[in-house]
Amino acid sequence: MKDIFRANTTYFPFIQAVSTVTFVYMLFQSVPMQWWLLSMAMYFLTGCLGITITFHRYLTHKSFKFRYKWMEYLFSFFGAIGGTGSSIGWVAVHNEHHKNADQPGDPHAPHNGFWNVIIPSYEFDMNKWAVRRLITNKFHLALHNYYYLILLVWFALLFLLGGSNVLIFAGIIPVAFQIWASVLSNYGNHSWGYRNFKTKEDSRNTWWLAAITWGEGWHNNHHAKPGKWNFQYKWWELDPSAWIIRLVKI
Repeated sequence: MKDIFRANTTYFPFIQAVSTVTFVYMLFQSVPMQWWLLSMAMYFLTGCLGITITFHRYLTHKSFKFRYKWMEYLFSFFGAIGGTGSSIGWVAVHNEHHKNADQPGDPHAPHNGFWNVIIPSYEFDMNKWAVRRLITNKFHLALHNYYYLILLVWFALLFLLGGSNVLIFAGIIPVAFQIWASVLSNYGNHSWGYRNFKTKEDSRNTWWLAAITWGEGWHNNHHAKPGKWNFQYKWWELDPSAWIIRLVKI
């Protein structure tokens, strides 16, 4: 509990380096397509169900309610093994982003430079009121307090179940996908693209970011109406995460 109100990113650079080097190395190997399909399937679990739907639209913005409580917990576990932090840490960082978007205090503002977005340092005091419902939940608190241990156990389990290939393609490479999707989103969603709404920050809509992040690239739409679970505004702004939410929400 000592550091519960601080966003701990101590090992993030190491996780990012290992997953990225592994991904690049495997790109130059002769790998059967089914292993890459496994990585994409896992990225759907971690990136779409975990980060986008649960950490972002459900836990941070409370834009919908899950049909069943177990969905919150299972999908939060998926988000955690994506390698970008616990549910508590992720929500705390994103709350700071919305509070200070493109201003001093924004934890991943593009004006601080691309390197700051690539290797973030989220060493700030969390707003305990913004995450109070999570720190009083035993599941989310355990996910936060034992985050790196959970990652290690997950990777060890994958290795025991299927050897190095399963560890790499079901564990490590999906982490690389999620980390770089987050990096590109955090930078590009406030740098590239167009705007449907005049907002106080410089949020943008970027179609190709939306394509690789399950709809998160419609970022100007989101900043204009953060309480909406569907980021689509124009008919062609496809939001795959919203399609899933329609199936799992009350």
